[in-house]
Amino acid sequence: MYKDLTLRNRIFVISTALVVVSFVLLWIFIRPEYKKAIINERTTIVSQLQEYSLMRADETIRDWLNATSFLAEDVIQNPGQVEAIARRAINYTPGLIRISINEIGATQSVEFTRSIFENLTYPDEISNWYESRLDPRTNVSWVSDTTQDFSFFTAQRALQIDSFDESGNTVTVLLNLTMFFNGTGIATELRDIPLGGNYSANIVTETGENLFPNQQLEFPQELVGDASYSEETVIRLNGDDWFVMSSRFQTLPYWHLIAVEDNFILEPVNNLVLYSLFTALGILLLLVVFSFYVSLRINRPIENILRDVDYISNLDFDHAIREVELPEFKNMRETLENIRITLHRYQKINVEKIILEEWKNRYIMTYSEDLIGILDNSGKFRFANNHFVEFIEGFGKNPHDVAFQELLDSPKVELTKSNQTVHFPNPYSIKINRAELAHFVDEETTYFYDYQYVSFEDEEQNPQGALVILHDKTKDRLVDMKRTDMINIIVHELKNPITGVVGLSKLMIDNSSMSADEQRDLLKEIYLSGERMNDLVNRFLDVQRLEHGRIPVEFAQIDLFQIVNDVKSVTNSLLTQKNLKIEIIAKGTNFVTKGSKDLLFDAIQNLVSNAIKYGDKDRTIEVELEESEKTIEISVTDFGYGISLEDQKKVFDKFFRVRSNIKAAREKGTGLGLAYVKEIVNRHEGDVLLESNDKIGSRFTIVLPKLGADTD
Repeated sequence: MYKDLTLRNRIFVISTALVVVSFVLLWIFIRPEYKKAIINERTTIVSQLQEYSLMRADETIRDWLNATSFLAEDVIQNPGQVEAIARRAINYTPGLIRISINEIGATQSVEFTRSIFENLTYPDEISNWYESRLDPRTNVSWVSDTTQDFSFFTAQRALQIDSFDESGNTVTVLLNLTMFFNGTGIATELRDIPLGGNYSANIVTETGENLFPNQQLEFPQELVGDASYSEETVIRLNGDDWFVMSSRFQTLPYWHLIAVEDNFILEPVNNLVLYSLFTALGILLLLVVFSFYVSLRINRPIENILRDVDYISNLDFDHAIREVELPEFKNMRETLENIRITLHRYQKINVEKIILEEWKNRYIMTYSEDLIGILDNSGKFRFANNHFVEFIEGFGKNPHDVAFQELLDSPKVELTKSNQTVHFPNPYSIKINRAELAHFVDEETTYFYDYQYVSFEDEEQNPQGALVILHDKTKDRLVDMKRTDMINIIVHELKNPITGVVGLSKLMIDNSSMSADEQRDLLKEIYLSGERMNDLVNRFLDVQRLEHGRIPVEFAQIDLFQIVNDVKSVTNSLLTQKNLKIEIIAKGTNFVTKGSKDLLFDAIQNLVSNAIKYGDKDRTIEVELEESEKTIEISVTDFGYGISLEDQKKVFDKFFRVRSNIKAAREKGTGLGLAYVKEIVNRHEGDVLLESNDKIGSRFTIVLPKLGADTD
């Protein structure tokens, strides 16, 4: 298949293959390594951002927890100055927005709120408390209030204060110190990390609680680890792959988790593949343009050279091979030009003779009566003469495309009497196959040929070519068939008279007591049978002699009107047997022609005899003579049985008898009369016409040239 491609297509195929191979290598070898590097790079960036944000959050929370511890110590040491201590803390502690102190078990509390945060709704009850990693005495909780878009970081510590009752006795009081910090900034920083792309961040407790609601992903508890640094995990959430970085707070029992969708992480990889694909397509397009340009540059000089070589193939050696631009073709051009010059020189010496001989042989084969074809090694025709072309086209095939075996395999072709002769001129072999070939054109038409197939094979029995010759034997076959039919008819016609002669003779031999009258009657029948055989043989010989021109014919001026009257006189006795009449009609005055009086008498008498024989009684037979400028027509109309259209086609054939009409079939005859008439008229350069229908019966018309017309 590759061998059949043009140079342009070959360059395109090779370029496409190189681009595809490059892309496959990129996909198999480069992409995985690049993907690994990109994942490491991007996850490292995310981890660094996460650790940085977490470190800042830990620093702030550490300050808040320390502030809680300091405030607790101040309250313990100075219980009487709680309000002052609290207000000072409210004013000077960054992020602190509220302080609540209540006795454990009591419902009332003392609260100190920074003025700008007095409108906030603070959580009344907090159920999820966790121990601080810095001070186990301090519990922490992080509450995200979506209704206020505010995050409360809460630190709580239990205080034991010694006080005095009314009696002056020392009393221990247990207090809860609850400090509310503004965690919105930290939450925003930890939730909205500047990564770009599709990601989700949240803070997860050790119980798996996600502190920030309404996030894209809900992180499961199993992602919480013990590592204090950023830890990478790949999970599948909601049908997508996510890279999850998990890092633990240093101050709290919380973990910060960031999940980044793999499309974001692998975006450079996908872009690389996409850019590589577009680059490959661009390169392919450039290669296509380049291949078109290169093929154009190469094809154009080749086409010019082929055009110039075409002159050489047509024996025109005067046309020089044109110069070419590409140096690669200059040697080829110079070689072809040298060949042209050499052929031009030889043409003047001997080439014309050689070529003339070749074309002479070709013309001889082309116009040969035989069907001659030359096949190539694939069995297709390299040459077929005119008759063979007509033969092939009769099958509805194209002589340039059809293989000869296709013709032999056709149901219209039949090979019989096959034989083969093989010759071995070393190292080749010549096989000559002979047979009789029948070509069935349709149901009525068949052609017969002598078939000869001469094939040439190399030493490995590979066909190299063949010569096919079909000699038309149709006419010879038809003559043989007619000859066979004629012999069968003659034998059939002679059978009855011979049977009569043999039978009657045997009867006379076996019956010695037969009277003289009986013997005379039998001898008369034997004589009549012999006469019938003699008439049949003589009539057949007359027809044969006329066909082959072996009867000497003397032409003279004769009057056809007189011949017609002579025929009427001779046949009067036959007319009376059926009570018939003959009416002679003459249209004209000059019925003189040049011909044989005896033969024309026989022809007209034969037609009149048939008119008498093939019809019923009580008829009038019309014999009409009509003169025209160049011809004389003698028509015999019998008003008899008539002849069918099918029989009219064969009525002039030798030994043909009309069988379509029962009455006509019963009449005795040889079947040679009309054939005899046809041959007589042909010798006089005339014609015999037949017209038959129910009204006139049959009308036979002899057309002869008139004396004085342009005749030989």
